[in-house]
Amino acid sequence: MPTITAFPDDGHEFFEHPGLSEPRTKLEWRAYLHALPPRKPTNLTLTEYEQLTTAGKALHNKARFAHHSALVIVRTAQMQRIHHQMRRRMLTNAHQPAGARRGIVVDGPATVGKSTLVKMFAADFEHRLRREHPERFERSYRSETHTIDYTPVVYINIPSQATPKDLSVALADYMGMPYRTGATKSAITNRVLADMDRCGVQLVIIDDAHFMDLSLKEGKVVNDHLKYIANHTAATFIYTGVDLKHSGLFLEGTGGARVTQTSGRNALIHMQPFTLDTLEDKQDWISVISAMEDALILYRHEPGSLKRDWRYLHQRTEGNISSLAELIRESAAEAVMTGTEAITRAVMNRIEINEHAQTAYNSTPHHEPEPPAAPQQHPDDEEEREAI
Repeated sequence: MPTITAFPDDGHEFFEHPGLSEPRTKLEWRAYLHALPPRKPTNLTLTEYEQLTTAGKALHNKARFAHHSALVIVRTAQMQRIHHQMRRRMLTNAHQPAGARRGIVVDGPATVGKSTLVKMFAADFEHRLRREHPERFERSYRSETHTIDYTPVVYINIPSQATPKDLSVALADYMGMPYRTGATKSAITNRVLADMDRCGVQLVIIDDAHFMDLSLKEGKVVNDHLKYIANHTAATFIYTGVDLKHSGLFLEGTGGARVTQTSGRNALIHMQPFTLDTLEDKQDWISVISAMEDALILYRHEPGSLKRDWRYLHQRTEGNISSLAELIRESAAEAVMTGTEAITRAVMNRIEINEHAQTAYNSTPHHEPEPPAAPQQHPDDEEEREAI
């Protein structure tokens, strides 16, 4: 008869967690907030690597797979600029009189890094609070059946075909607030608003706001409900989504005063893939490639070769940073798995990345574009000029 081991109720500590998912609760948000990337393995010489035993190589490669999977997230110039705007908006909103705070809508095509950008901003914001006010995070108390503790950040995804009650339930679940299955939308919403006030919520991220189909009556109702929550919360709201300018978050499908109300309370920020229109654009693109390349641990990779392939990488990915990271991560895994130990054109050409980028690459001529006339250079640009 086999022996059955009794596990603790949670059991999760007995399994290797494959990574972080999008947070749905404040506990999952804190797991994201405090998560550390896999430890960077020792960067051996090629000779040292080849002298490892079979078991030693397997262990070292496992560490490299983990490191490359988590590869560095580059804080691009676009990200820094948008973070600055968000920070300024939050400072402006902090102590204004009662009423809806002005929010920010981050719009752009899919996979340009909108969700990563807003999560990094929210994480920076909470980390700053934890450094400046550690005492706030040490206090908590019980209120009826749940814990009230300092929760400056709320991060939720809009579920597909959401109803107003779904939105309030998502907020309640995030806050860890129990509710009766048969509770009304108003009852849940009122408790959520009270909890958000008591927990000190200052920033609310609404991701995937394009799932509110405002061409439908239900979508308009959800949007009105969202505005009601924003009106009664002393927090800054930041929304992300695809083509929000035309999806209805600003137009709302009706026009008139509704358009003015929504567009008047939110700033619209567009995120775009990298372009190669100017020398500065090229240098920004090359700097992202360089940061990712510098993080690689491969034993036959020629340093700077990816940087020199900046045109090819732009053609493969359409300047999309998520596609670039996908291509380099998979190529690094391929290089280790096959023993190539280098990311070359041949390796990258074997990698099928997301369908959108792959289709665009396959359907366009692969020629090297003529660079525009270069503006006056500065000494600090020497390395980038050589690469270009």
